[in-house]
Order: sequence, then structure tokens, then C-alpha cells
Amino acid sequence: MLILLRASPLFATVDSGASYNFLFKVGLNKDWFIISRSNLASRDDFSDSFFRYTGAGLGYQLTESWSLRGGYRRAWIQLQDNWLPENRFYLEGYYTTNLDTYRLTNRSRIERRTFDYREDDVRLRNETVIEGPVGLLGERIKPYFEEEFFYSVKSDRFEANWLGGGVAWRPAEGVKLKLGYRWNHFRVGDEWRNRHVLVTGLNLFF
Repeated sequence: MLILLRASPLFATVDSGASYNFLFKVGLNKDWFIISRSNLASRDDFSDSFFRYTGAGLGYQLTESWSLRGGYRRAWIQLQDNWLPENRFYLEGYYTTNLDTYRLTNRSRIERRTFDYREDDVRLRNETVIEGPVGLLGERIKPYFEEEFFYSVKSDRFEANWLGGGVAWRPAEGVKLKLGYRWNHFRVGDEWRNRHVLVTGLNLFF
């Protein structure tokens, strides 16, 4: 949330787009699991699909609330007519708990990012999600609120902040669907920009 306090005109240079997410998690035994996430993002009023990634990681359930994950992602961003690759090696701690009728999760991640077209970097990310108690269809559809900040170690500055919310629907055991809105406040060089993002998600748990 620190980046919100430092933001200069919040809605100067506003764009819109979407972020489509797919995640699956497969338990290997009671402690170990495989987790994978893929994403496709658009901008310029949904007209330009400019970013995508896929990857996989291995996780270990330390306690009922804490798990440790590490993995790799391959990302691509389109600059002009070329798709430029990025390698992301990450390590993260993940915490989840229930606070009365609310569900709280927090993920702290460190990413080693390598490029062919710019200097490498290390990035710190922290995401907090609160899922509310109000169910639109019993316990199946609940509202959520989320915030995530991005900090570049090399540049020694915040690079982006995501703030949003929506609804999470669990139509069946092992299936979670998300539909929401995200305000993406991000840097391009030294300039702050903003994007309104439609967020969808399909999560499968085995």
C-alpha cells in the first residue's frame, strides 16, 4: 500500500485491458505438491495481447498455514513486432488462515529475472487477499479484496501496485472461478501509468 501514498495523479494516462489466469495444483503426498500458473494479458482497450507467461513449481507444506514454493516461469512481452522472453526463478512463502468467517492469504516472493534485451534484476512481491464471509449462493460465491506490490532491488524503487476485488465461486470440490477488477498502477521509465483490468481465473486442485 506504500505505493498508493506515493502515487502522483492517480488517473493520469489511463488504459484498460484484461488478465486471464489458469492455475492448477496437484498434491504428490500430504506434504509435497506441484503448482503451475499461466497468464495472458491485454492492453490498449483490450485490443493488444502483449504479455503472457507459463511455468511450474514445487511446494512443501510446512504447517497447516505455511507452505514454501520454488519454481520457474517463462514470460514474453511484445515490444513493437517482437515477442521478447524473460526467465523468472522464484522462491516464495505462502500463508493462509481463517479469521472468524474471513479467509486471509499472504504470499511473499523473491524473483530472479533474466533478459536478453535489458539488464537482469531481482524483484520482491507481496500479495494479500481477504475473502469475505458473504455467500451469494450459500458458501459457493464470496467477495474478495486483494493488493500486491512490486519492488525492484536493482532500481531500489516500487515498480507497480495492484489493487482490486471481485467474486470467487467454487462450483465443485477442487474448482475455483474468479471474476474481478484490478487497478494496475505501474511505472514506464520514470512515469506512472494506470490500467483498469478485467481479471478472470480458473483454479483446479487435485
